[in-house]
Amino acid sequence: MSLDPYAPPPADPSAPPPPADLDEVFSRSAARSPAPGYPPIGANIAARARPISMPPPWTGPDAAGFAPSAYEAERRAAKAKNITFGLVLLVVGIIVTAVTFDSASQQGGTYIIAWGPMVYGAIRLIKGLAA
Repeated sequence: MSLDPYAPPPADPSAPPPPADLDEVFSRSAARSPAPGYPPIGANIAARARPISMPPPWTGPDAAGFAPSAYEAERRAAKAKNITFGLVLLVVGIIVTAVTFDSASQQGGTYIIAWGPMVYGAIRLIKGLAA
């Protein structure tokens, strides 16, 4: 016997040999059957367990009581905020583009197409309408 505490234990001669590959692992039975006349492991536990019963019927509020939840008010507020902010940005982008275009067409020169606020405003507007 080895005194090394990390040495593997001696091999059990009655133990099956290790599997050669995964096919052999999955072809083996999951566990050996118990000795004849010996009850299955869970039989004693099942005999002592109390019978399963149905839970009592639900007596709480119906589904309509849960509908106006706290999140519903937050969702409505976020929807209104997205619609308002989207419209404001869209209108500001259109006004900046129209004013600079009018100025450039009368006096000549360049004008600004404020496509950033218009696109972002349209996205927020659609997000608010879809929510």
